[in-house]
Amino acid sequence: MKTTPATYTTQSYPVMNALQEAPYFKIEKYYDVAGPDYEMWSKNFNMHFGYYRKFSDLFLLERMLINMNDQVLKRLHTDTGKPSHIIDLGCGVGTVARHTAQKFPLSTITGITIVDSQIEKGRVLIRKDKLEAQVELKNENFEHLNFNDNTFTHAYAMESACHANGKGKELFIKEMARVLKPGGRFCIADGFIKHDGNHPRLFNYLYNKIKKYWALPCFATINEFEINLRKYGFTNIKIEEISMRIAPSVAYVPWTSIKFFATELWRNKSLHLKKERWHNVYAPVLGMILGLYRKHFGYYLISGCKK
Repeated sequence: MKTTPATYTTQSYPVMNALQEAPYFKIEKYYDVAGPDYEMWSKNFNMHFGYYRKFSDLFLLERMLINMNDQVLKRLHTDTGKPSHIIDLGCGVGTVARHTAQKFPLSTITGITIVDSQIEKGRVLIRKDKLEAQVELKNENFEHLNFNDNTFTHAYAMESACHANGKGKELFIKEMARVLKPGGRFCIADGFIKHDGNHPRLFNYLYNKIKKYWALPCFATINEFEINLRKYGFTNIKIEEISMRIAPSVAYVPWTSIKFFATELWRNKSLHLKKERWHNVYAPVLGMILGLYRKHFGYYLISGCKK
């Protein structure tokens, strides 16, 4: 699955290159250090929250995580009988990409991440599942992709768009629109700020801590995100708040934190952890509290297609 580099160069976005180098370095360092700890959350390295469908899901976190994968793929309207070329915008170690390949045997999936350690780990898992013919992981920045226009039939981003810059994530949306073919569909799963108005003091405190701990520039503001989707030619946009659907998986955060600390004490006889690993424990706990501010923050599935 080779791609021809797009005709523009890195000079196309000189401001982004000059100003965003430090934030991207923070993201890479965070996942280099704390990324392996996600196995405590999901044995398959699903690096996102889960989707509750029925009562029995309450007792199986991994099932809810897989449910979320399926909810995103459902909104892509992928035809199992037709070939498709899908881009995973912020693929982690390629867990969702591998799940997609197994569900859609005629598909090819290109996962992109700026974290080399994720690519190395992901390639091991791809070989283990014998999916080399379908899944490829590449070091790419989703605000500046080295793919030709109209390359992919589908695109998705699972809790990764939040790492893009700006409240409207304009460069992220612009690049997604550029590399999607006309008629191509997308789906985004992520947390969003509901409005730009005044927020409670505790909300602002928690939000700023979460941004620091998860190496985020900011969460998108839902209205600005929608405006940019329309600006860059997306139609049939569907915005679904699913905060209550992810709440049961969020409830697993305290238990996972306790399990993490117990495992560290057992293995290493201490809790002398690098700050990124501590942050990876703190952020989801604070996120549980942030999620209680339903008027100000929500978790959404956003889907649509390119004209």
